[in-house]
Amino acid sequence: MREISTVGVIGLGTMGAGIVEVFARGGLRVVGVETTQEYAERGRAILQGSTDRAVAKGRLDEAGQAQILDRVTISTDLADLKDADLVVEAVPEVMSLKHEVFGRLDEICDAGTILASNTSSLSITEIAGPTKHPGRVVGLHFFNPAPVLKLVEVITTVRSDQAVVDSVVELSRSMGKKPVVVGDRAGFVANYLLFGYFTSALRMLEHGHVSREDLDTAMRVGAGLPMGPLTLVDLVGLDVCHHIGDVIYNHTRSPMHAPSAMLGRMVTAGLLGRKSGRGFYTYDRPGGGTVVADAQTPPQPEPTGVTSVGVVGTGEVADDLAERLENGGYAVVHVTEAADSEALAALADVGVVIEAQDLDTEVDDLDGLELGEPASAGDPVEDLLPGRDIDDLFAELGEITGPGTVLTTVNSAAAVALGALSGRPGRCLALRVHAPTNNGQVIEIGRTSVTDDDAVAVLRELVTKVGAEPVVCRDRAGLVVDALLVPHLNDAVRMLDEGYATVEDIDTATQFGLGYPMGPFAMIDHIGADDVLAVCEELASGSSGLPRESVEASPLLVEHVILDRPFTS
Repeated sequence: MREISTVGVIGLGTMGAGIVEVFARGGLRVVGVETTQEYAERGRAILQGSTDRAVAKGRLDEAGQAQILDRVTISTDLADLKDADLVVEAVPEVMSLKHEVFGRLDEICDAGTILASNTSSLSITEIAGPTKHPGRVVGLHFFNPAPVLKLVEVITTVRSDQAVVDSVVELSRSMGKKPVVVGDRAGFVANYLLFGYFTSALRMLEHGHVSREDLDTAMRVGAGLPMGPLTLVDLVGLDVCHHIGDVIYNHTRSPMHAPSAMLGRMVTAGLLGRKSGRGFYTYDRPGGGTVVADAQTPPQPEPTGVTSVGVVGTGEVADDLAERLENGGYAVVHVTEAADSEALAALADVGVVIEAQDLDTEVDDLDGLELGEPASAGDPVEDLLPGRDIDDLFAELGEITGPGTVLTTVNSAAAVALGALSGRPGRCLALRVHAPTNNGQVIEIGRTSVTDDDAVAVLRELVTKVGAEPVVCRDRAGLVVDALLVPHLNDAVRMLDEGYATVEDIDTATQFGLGYPMGPFAMIDHIGADDVLAVCEELASGSSGLPRESVEASPLLVEHVILDRPFTS
């Protein structure tokens, strides 16, 4: 391995200046190069401002700041990089520009100097191809903000010198980073997974499946991610996302990465996110981070006046809902005998009825019935079959309750059936209760094309009163949380199955590069691979509206379910 004591960084925008700070904090001499004195001073100001904020927050003392700044030289002459042991290019994502930079470095730097690109999506093989010594060229992809996020993707080509790879990996570790070594694939690990998820989320918004606020709430709270997809796209920049997404799709033709027409139109219109002051949200100023109200901002809800709720069913979900509704101030009628018409009659005057039967318990009651043994007419076991029981119950609820009662079911993608069987499709919705995350709890509300807006308002209020965050969307398989999270996890399994990266590297990349609470494989093991597979199969059935190729379960996921093997140790 080559000892690295002096590093050059070309391009001092937000990313490049952050990389300069990382190396200087690591005790290295750094030469930062820009094209003009104006840009050089801008880069110096970014570095000064970042370290000033660290001092103000107590993360760095003034003496430490002075040492960091003393290690940095800012220049406008590439020739000043002639003695560097490592040079990192952080210029705009234009292949011709990168070829120009690396061509100049071939003439300036010693043959043993390691050359690296911070590209987030372009092919390292293509960048290295025209150089005199392609074996010394690697990708060194930092994540923004570089001084904060620990992930560094080290991207190799078929010609990369192993000593070069080992040197940059060891350097990254010495600076407190989490390096992962991956092959040269569009998007590498983190961005490949992230942009498939982005595209799916944008497709949901564009098709009117869910509002922008509910989409972000679904993934921030329901999936426990650091922020919702639209907030993150606004932060990164719509133009940057559009470019990276196009690069990945052009290399892979993955249906999950098919470009969003809506994103392209917004970029053309100059709606670039925070940096332009408007993207999916509107901000207080260009470059600001405070969201302000605009024409799409939902109005404050008015009280609906509903004070009573009926809960039908037994089991954990039904009992938990009944208790939380009482704590939320509702008068609750809890019917535990769904087949008892006299008991159901108590629901006649309630404002909302929630069907929350534990169907797993009912199916377990069939364990004594031998496979292949026909049930005779009138056999009590026949009445326990979930399909018939639910159909009869839906119809009976329509007969018992008043015309204004809102009818709901916790059984997914069942709002249409409930509306048809009850005879009041405008008052029927589905509920999906998600497990709490570190960011709270989401309860999704699935509506049909004929659901009344006031019925939606009743359930929004109800969900809020039980201490959860409501997310309203079309009643489709997976609703929002599962329809976005599960294909995202399945995409990680595909990546593993293709031998592109290890479980540890994929989990490290998403946890330390994207800020996930845990990596995708840790998530799968936490959720249960069998449950992830079940959602994949539900989404692939065609009732989700998602491209089948993007939701079809990976064979490796199926193997792990059949063999009952976790992905993580």
